[in-house]
Amino acid sequence: MAIVKRQWGENSKPRYEARVRVGGKSRSKSFGTRKEAQDWERDQLGKKPTGRRTDNKLMGVAVKAWAGQATGSTGVGRMHLVGNLGDLADKKVGDVDSDDIRDWRAELAEGRPWAGGRAFKSSTISTLTKHLSAFFNDAVTRDQIPRNPVLGVRRGTGTVNEGGVIDPAGLITVAEVRKLLDKADEPVGTMLELMATSGLRPNEVAGLRVSSVDFGAGAVHVMEQASGVYGAWDWKVLKSAKSRRSIPLPDSTVTRLRMYLADHQDYLPKSPLFRTERGYQWSSAHFYREWVAVAEPAGVAGHSPKSLRHFYASKLIRAGESVAVVQARLGHASPMVTLGTYVHLWEDSADTTRAAVEGLFSSEVE
Repeated sequence: MAIVKRQWGENSKPRYEARVRVGGKSRSKSFGTRKEAQDWERDQLGKKPTGRRTDNKLMGVAVKAWAGQATGSTGVGRMHLVGNLGDLADKKVGDVDSDDIRDWRAELAEGRPWAGGRAFKSSTISTLTKHLSAFFNDAVTRDQIPRNPVLGVRRGTGTVNEGGVIDPAGLITVAEVRKLLDKADEPVGTMLELMATSGLRPNEVAGLRVSSVDFGAGAVHVMEQASGVYGAWDWKVLKSAKSRRSIPLPDSTVTRLRMYLADHQDYLPKSPLFRTERGYQWSSAHFYREWVAVAEPAGVAGHSPKSLRHFYASKLIRAGESVAVVQARLGHASPMVTLGTYVHLWEDSADTTRAAVEGLFSSEVE
């Protein structure tokens, strides 16, 4: 699967050829723009596998097909959802979780990158969330997915209720992360360590270029993310303006990145930092599959790549970092998203709070 830019003649306009493999057969088609090629490619991939399965279809394709079944005002509302899926459009139905829903709704509230940064009112977000929940309920009813990921997410703004808050007892442990690193081959091992020590989202890791790593400053600069189409070298804007950030890295991760690039000295500065065996750019969907391949033999169950993001956040909070710092490091659109997700981790700092005021009014205080 890839999109190849072709140009015949010095003065001719370029064409973009999309290639996919569906049901054991290769398909290709040429287009005048890259976007047209990507749209066709996503449409074709949404047809895999054949039959009535929904979980392996891309959200953009599956939701559009579902929306097309409705008429009247319901159909109009569902098509409005199709046009405002954002990054969800490039994820497979079965891969979407509550974290993705929370991030999506935060984008709607803070400003949509695909709509010039314009935000929606709470009432509109609530309506779109209801439509999205109806789509997932339909998939659950047909036994395509086990659970509706919208459940536990408050309707309205981008914040969440108790169902979306991270439980400290459910965090992945240092020992489990080490097991993953021990089992992972390259470049997955380096990608996993980077995620655990930076909190990057899968598509952000996939969108890093060689020049994104600042060895002098010991930091990684997040300026864009992978388009989500496995195979093509293509980038798109981040979730929000706050997602553009620079993250300090520990010396161990910097050293590992340096060793990784020493084995890939042919990688140019503006090319993808991480590539598959075929030289493709990674996508979040492909990374999820690699996660499963590593997690199962490592004996790490009940976690996903986003567990490393929560792991990173928990370490910052335990170290005493403020809400503002944690928000900046994670690239959350607002402090409310950070607080709504990790409120119970800050509650764990009760001992620190108690110590801060302990003995202020005892007889020993002058």
